Amino acid sequence: MTVAILGGTGFVGTAVARRLLARFQTPLVVARGRHPVTLPNGAIFEAADRTDGTRLVELFRQHHIDAVIDIFGLGLKNTAPVIEAMGAVGGRYLLLSSIDVYSNYGGLLKRETPPVQAAPAKEDDPLRGFRFPYRQNTRRPQGVEDDLFDDYDKIVLEEAAAADRRFETTVIRAPMIFGPGDKQHRFAWAINAIRAGGPMRVDARGAGWLNSYGYIDDVAEAMVLAANSPKAAGRTYNVGQANVRTQLDWLRAFADALGSSANIEIVPAGQGGLLSERADASNLDYPLTIDTARIRSELDFAELMTERDELLATIDAETA
Repeated sequence: MTVAILGGTGFVGTAVARRLLARFQTPLVVARGRHPVTLPNGAIFEAADRTDGTRLVELFRQHHIDAVIDIFGLGLKNTAPVIEAMGAVGGRYLLLSSIDVYSNYGGLLKRETPPVQAAPAKEDDPLRGFRFPYRQNTRRPQGVEDDLFDDYDKIVLEEAAAADRRFETTVIRAPMIFGPGDKQHRFAWAINAIRAGGPMRVDARGAGWLNSYGYIDDVAEAMVLAANSPKAAGRTYNVGQANVRTQLDWLRAFADALGSSANIEIVPAGQGGLLSERADASNLDYPLTIDTARIRSELDFAELMTERDELLATIDAETA
């Protein structure tokens, strides 16, 4: 079985390719190829622009693609041609979506004031009430054109894919993804502070904030599992760690992994503690957490490594 990965040359895509190969499946990695491409042995690369629907149909048919895993669907501007290509060839379309679809995200961004949902969000819980969250939002990840971020909305993509009955859709909603290769350096703030030595001063607002995370290989495994499972057709799954921690607890977990006993001090706003910039920009009264029970019960998903090994691998990569 050959599975196409759109946007398969980056952090998440290469991890998905590795997990497909571990299942003795052949990944067809499709990307523009404007930069040097390094892929796991056994993966096939084809250069194509995801907005060229005709080229995508040609490749899907040439390689007898049964499923497409879409890593880089941002908005309809860069994904409508992919949906049309799927309509032409059929099969399974797996969309990598995000935790940012849930209602708490709108409150976190200070764009709306939904009731705070304290419990981790389940797949059928309320979504945010507005669309296009990066418009008028200067806090954007690097490396993506502004017009694509202006068009960004995973809710719009989920709805468009699910409405097209010419193919089967599975949605994976992922939280912040960490691990080796993470260009956003999700836990650099903690690792660098611990290595610098104590005491570590943490902004009180950020210290208590709850946020779900997913380790890169686990998220990739969940995507491959869902793309292959007949039971996953038409389903939406949250993916991430089963446990939910405050940022203070994450700092302590990394300190333990590094063998550090440095003191941690909680300081009020305005004193420049760790996470103060995030706290200034966001309303951290809103947790950003998800419940991952559905994929564990329906598809028997489980993590590939112990959490300690995941933290150590992240530390090694961050300090290399």
